[in-house]
Amino acid sequence: MSEDVDLATVVSLLDDECARDILVATSTASLSATELGERLDASLSTVYRRLERLHDAGLVVEGTRPRADGHHDTVYSADLDEFTVSLADDGMEFELRRRREDVAGRLARRWDDLKR
Repeated sequence: MSEDVDLATVVSLLDDECARDILVATSTASLSATELGERLDASLSTVYRRLERLHDAGLVVEGTRPRADGHHDTVYSADLDEFTVSLADDGMEFELRRRREDVAGRLARRWDDLKR
């Protein structure tokens, strides 16, 4: 994840329908790439490419979800709460407000994920 993401990168990602759909889908539940592919009717390679770009920009975070068979899945959650752009005297400024859930929020989300 990069804290130094530039405006062009964020705008490019938000201009991409698949990337937007991933952000929306992962804003309410942590999902694996396979689940995202099924939900968005997108190929796994497309989903992984968008997830990599979103992760590099710090807009999604990775987590781990245990499975009943003893293995685990990598799951992704949106880490974007708000994106604002404003005009300044010297150009455009932007701010990304990240979700940064508290411990109780993360536990509640993980519990919901485990119940699925």
